This record gives sequence, C-alpha cells and structure tokens, in this order.
Amino acid sequence: MSIWGKIIGGTTGFALGGPIGALLGLAAGHGMDRVNKSSQSYNRKTTSKYSENKNYKEQVFASGVIVIAAKLAKSDGQVTSIEIETFKKIFEFPKEDEKGIADLFNAAKKDTNGYQIYASQLYEEFKSDKNLLNEILSSLFAIAYADGNLHRNEEKMLLDISNIFKFDKKEYESIQNLYSQRSSKETNKLPHYYKILGVKESDSMKKINEEYKKIVKDYHPDRLQGLGLPKDFLELANNKMVIINEAYNKIKKSRQ
Repeated sequence: MSIWGKIIGGTTGFALGGPIGALLGLAAGHGMDRVNKSSQSYNRKTTSKYSENKNYKEQVFASGVIVIAAKLAKSDGQVTSIEIETFKKIFEFPKEDEKGIADLFNAAKKDTNGYQIYASQLYEEFKSDKNLLNEILSSLFAIAYADGNLHRNEEKMLLDISNIFKFDKKEYESIQNLYSQRSSKETNKLPHYYKILGVKESDSMKKINEEYKKIVKDYHPDRLQGLGLPKDFLELANNKMVIINEAYNKIKKSRQ
C-alpha cells in the first residue's frame, strides 16, 4: 500500500492523534464525537515511541502537508484549478487513492480550525530536523505561486507558518525567492539569484561559494532520502536544486 493509502485508511488518524489525526478521522467518515476525542488526545510524549518509525513520520508529514495545503489554496478566497494541478504534481498519488486524498483535502477546506494548530503539530513532530520543515514550507510556496502570484493572505499564512517553524527572516526569504523567481517577469534576474542563495551582491565570491556549498549539503535530494520523506517530495527537492544551481552558475558567470 502506498503512503497515501495508509494515511487515508481510516484508523491511522486516530493513531496519530491531535488535530491532524482528528481531521483524518473526519475525512474517513467517523463521527464527530470520536474525532473530537482524537483531537484532544494528542500528546507528543505519548507518540514518541513512533518517532523513529519511518511509516509514522511519512504519515504525519504527508497528511499534515495536505491539510495545510488545502487551507493555503483557499486562503486567497478560492481554490483554482492551477493550484489543484500543482498539488497533484507535487504529491503524485496513485489513481486508486485519489478519492481518499480528495476527501481529506475537502475536509481541510471546510474545517473551521485555523492552520496554526496543524503547523504547530508538524513543528512538534519534526522540530529536531529543520530540513523536513523546510520541505514542508517549500511545497506550500510551490502551491501558492502556482498561479504566478502570491496573494496577500497566502503570504501572511506562509510567514506565520515560517514563524511557527522558527525560521528566521533570511531562511524564509531564501525559500520564497526560489519560487518567486519562477514567476518573475524581470529580464535582469541577477539580483534575484543573489537572494536565492541568501547572499549580497557585495559579497566576495569566496563567501558565495561557502553559502552555496552549505545549501547543497543541507538540501541535496540524496540526503533527504534518508530523512523519512515520502518519495513524492524528492522531486520537489530536485527542482529546488536545479534553481539553486542555476542561480550559482549565473552569479559565477557574471563575475568572470
């Protein structure tokens, strides 16, 4: 069974607990009494025995991102077909799991709880590994920029989530610049390339090389494979590396 089949199987949600588990239960058609009980039962300490379990990490990661992605897509007032297609492209779930994923996505859109409680649960689960949190925020930026623009409500939500994940301003802007670069219509993108690497145009090439090597080391897809991410997210990481390498090569060429 795929990771998507597991997270929509109907019982996994209650094993996860917390708001994410409760919403999984609701999407699976369980009664509100049971859902509310699950939402209240979440305790990070009681789930710690699962923390080293790859399946558990995948389930929390994947289901949490789906829930927040649904809320993000709706934050600008409507869910566009482009955002839905981007969502499908990022997650690439099997055909047989489409209905279950759609049920969870729709349940999240209708849910009256704010996105903050779901982001907080993800942070509590993965706060020991910032790379995982980076991939979550990156996938959300990819969806937000799917229509070529970042709506004010989307930007506020992404900034709030970044703060919940305890990213600093430089880290947040570095991720944002990866995706705003794609939608930018500026002919001179060199200033943007510097932002992608989190460096200044006045920095020496030595410092730029150091920052580039650090980014590659931290976020290379080969390293992410061992962190418990679903395979679907590795393609997103590959795309990020393409943009990072392009930015570095353009800067290097401009200085020759």
